[in-house]
Amino acid sequence: MKGIIYTVFFLIFFGAKVNAQIITGSKVTGKVLLENNLPAKNATISLLNQKDSAAIKIAVPDDAGNFEFENLKAGNYLISISHTGYKKYFSNPFSIDDKNKIENINTITLVQSSNNLAEVTVQSKKPFIERKADRLIVNVENSITSAGSTVLEVLEKSPGIFVNQESGLNLKGKSGVTVMIDGKPSPLSGADLITYLKSVPAANIERIDIITNPSAKYDASGNAGIIDIRFKKDKRMGTNGSLGINYGQGKFPKPSANASLNYRNKKWNLFGNYAINAPKNGTDFFITRKFFNGGNVESVFDQNTFTAQPQVSNNLKLGADLYATKKTVVGVLVNATFYQGKRDGLSNSDIKDAAGVLQYTNQTSNLLKDKQHNTFGNFNYKHTFDSTGRELTADVDFGKINAKPVQDIFSQSFDVNNNPTSSKTQKSDQQSNITIKSFKADYVNPLKGNAKLEAGIKTSFVTTDNDVKFFDVIGGNNVLDVTRSNHFIYTENVNAAYLNYNKEFKKNELQFGLRMEHTNTKATQVTSNQTNRRNYVQLFPSFAVTQKLNDKNEISLSYSRRIDRATYRELNPFKILVDSYTFVLGDPDLKPSLTDSYQFGYTFDSKYSVTASFVKSKDVITDVFEQDDQTKISSQIPANIQGFKQYDLSVNIPFSAKKWMTSNINSSVTYNKYSSALQGGQLTNNFTSWDINMTNSFLLSKKGWSAELNVFYQSKQAWGQFIIKNLAQVSLGVQKISKDKKSVFKLSGADILSTNHIAVIVKYLNQDWHTDRTWDSRYVTFSYTYRFGKNTVAKARQRTSGVEDEKKRAN
Repeated sequence: MKGIIYTVFFLIFFGAKVNAQIITGSKVTGKVLLENNLPAKNATISLLNQKDSAAIKIAVPDDAGNFEFENLKAGNYLISISHTGYKKYFSNPFSIDDKNKIENINTITLVQSSNNLAEVTVQSKKPFIERKADRLIVNVENSITSAGSTVLEVLEKSPGIFVNQESGLNLKGKSGVTVMIDGKPSPLSGADLITYLKSVPAANIERIDIITNPSAKYDASGNAGIIDIRFKKDKRMGTNGSLGINYGQGKFPKPSANASLNYRNKKWNLFGNYAINAPKNGTDFFITRKFFNGGNVESVFDQNTFTAQPQVSNNLKLGADLYATKKTVVGVLVNATFYQGKRDGLSNSDIKDAAGVLQYTNQTSNLLKDKQHNTFGNFNYKHTFDSTGRELTADVDFGKINAKPVQDIFSQSFDVNNNPTSSKTQKSDQQSNITIKSFKADYVNPLKGNAKLEAGIKTSFVTTDNDVKFFDVIGGNNVLDVTRSNHFIYTENVNAAYLNYNKEFKKNELQFGLRMEHTNTKATQVTSNQTNRRNYVQLFPSFAVTQKLNDKNEISLSYSRRIDRATYRELNPFKILVDSYTFVLGDPDLKPSLTDSYQFGYTFDSKYSVTASFVKSKDVITDVFEQDDQTKISSQIPANIQGFKQYDLSVNIPFSAKKWMTSNINSSVTYNKYSSALQGGQLTNNFTSWDINMTNSFLLSKKGWSAELNVFYQSKQAWGQFIIKNLAQVSLGVQKISKDKKSVFKLSGADILSTNHIAVIVKYLNQDWHTDRTWDSRYVTFSYTYRFGKNTVAKARQRTSGVEDEKKRAN
């Protein structure tokens, strides 16, 4: 509570200070009409510096066509106006030489362009991979090969992202990735996040932003950076929408469908979309483990598991924005996901002696049925004070996550003659409930000399209640296993405040910020009556500077400090049985991990870019394995790796070989080094890896035919205790757009060489094992999308909501 009082006091005090610095200056007013004397309400009006035509401010006219620019300093200016279907307008230069002067521009009438807009065909489109100064952008909606895919499958072929189908994502060999949905962190993490990403069709996604060095205005969580998934938003006036259907076929069918509807007028914007995804997947998992006695190999386990994974997910999003006044917008947003699926696995293990002679075999059937219901609501408010960009935004969020996994395991051992020697039946029943509440407010205040100051506060409360019961089935009766059953309650309150300053000069830009976060946690194991409390305050500075060398070349330097808190599942001490010889459990004593990240960038000819970065982390949270040579049981647990360093060099090269072909190459070389005392030994795991992602787009004809070829390769890399072996993917697709632009047909093939698989090697102390996991990644998909509605485009509202880091850790 004390932390909340501090942050509120901070914002009130700061707000009073910055309000005293609001610019006072001259004003320019005017009016813009179309040739038919109707107001040009959709025009874009730019105030330009006369000397270099640099845009100083942007304005949008009101319903009568009136516009104004406020708080201008002395100088020489001109105005440009653009409007679809009309010639661009430039005013004569004018001067402002004293304060508080009002310059009135005569009424401007735009002249219609001589080109017939209906006959204009736009051929250019954004590349699949696009690098900006502070992020890498994956333009999903422009990708033919993403048709019929899920968001997870798009992430699998995105630069630097490694997808672990069981436990989550990492970026360039680093765990601790914050996944955001439309600017706010996802409520899920780990296996639950993977499940959600599998359920979302790529057809609903506009782009994915990969941000490796966020500023202080973002939550400090996520050592590896941020992956921000942006859903499509319809910007057209009137009633508009789309319908889509996809069918994929690999070893198993993968049907999905989606629909969206949007209504917009001057006062209201009502929108919604729904998607159903019902794929069937299958995973083959192979593992070889060696067990030792006195340093010598005593036995070898060869295990293969096939798991069928059918699922059905329903995703619903509903929202409304009310443009209450010209300067005030309020909105409400509801997201709901209803998921049910099962994992029906059968494992066969051959246990051999050191000479390779079979000793006995084991067979385990594992059936996990899971139902999840996730609902999140958001109320948002935005008020723009004036045309200088001074604004206040606020968000209130509330969410609930309910999961009810039920597991049945039957294990049976056989001798060398295949005679049964023992058997065991076990069951588990888990109830998981997570409640998340969040409030945030952000204030932007322009300052003199092309500068601005941003400030904000945020507070969140999380309660996770997990009650799991394990049973041994004896004589047909369920007998509670008190050694594994547990009731775990975790509460967390995070309070934060930040300042961020940005200043633009003639040839450079400077940004620096400071974020403060106060964290208060309580972890209680009800069964054993154990409680673990933490209370700490941390500071997270960041800065970035950009220097323009000339019109086409610039350099940049940035720094940020980040934190990675353990997910709720990683803190959960439950001991989950995977098979007869493998357990997964958490650790409530995990410490948060801190990371310092430095990045230098160079952009050449306004399109080629080179980025060099250095990352240093302490107490990195990553999964490790412990092995008991006596019981032959391996345990997967999260642990703090004391030291981590990373050096990375990335390049992005777009080019056009012909008018009908555009390509983009994104490649990087990365050195990862992990070092830590671990399990009584000293872990040192380092490796230099490289990856390349090449996208090629082909314009086949002027009648709407186009094609795409994507190639991705990643060499083996170090990750915590593991070495992840190389993987690759080649995808190909073709697209046809109808003459009226309303229908889009796509046919694509994913992973056509069947090279996308995950193989892992571990050699540490008494552990010597390797795995190989393959899944139904090679398939063909047909996709059809129909768009309907008006084509008049309105100015889009940009907004993010306030559910922060602790929500993405829900698990």
